[in-house]
Amino acid sequence: MQNKTALISGGARGIGRCIARRFLERGYRTYILDIDEEELKHTATVHLKQYYDKKQVNYAVCNLRSVDEIRDKVKVAAEFLGGRIEVLVNNGGIATPNWADGQTMANLDTMGQWKA
Repeated sequence: MQNKTALISGGARGIGRCIARRFLERGYRTYILDIDEEELKHTATVHLKQYYDKKQVNYAVCNLRSVDEIRDKVKVAAEFLGGRIEVLVNNGGIATPNWADGQTMANLDTMGQWKA
C-alpha cells in the first residue's frame, strides 16, 4: 500500500501550519512550501519535530510568484513523497497588508503585489 501524500503551500504558520499538522496526524507524508524561511524551518523542525525526525515531513522555501521555482520545488516535493502527490493544498498568499519596503495597500503602486 502506498503512502498518502500531501503538498501544502503557505504552510509555515497559521492555517497552513495547522493543515500540515492535521495531514501528518492522519498518516500523510507531507511537504510544506512557504516564502518565510525562518518560520518554515521552525514549523518543520520544532512544531512538527516528531514527524520531521521520522522523515514524514520536509519543506522548501518557494516564491509562489515564480512559475519556474514552483515547478522546481514541486519536483523536489514529489521525490520526497515517493514520486506522487495525492493532495495539493494551495494555502499560500500575502498575509499582511504591509510590505518590507514600508509600502501599504493604500499606495496604488502596490496593486501588482496584491494581484500576486
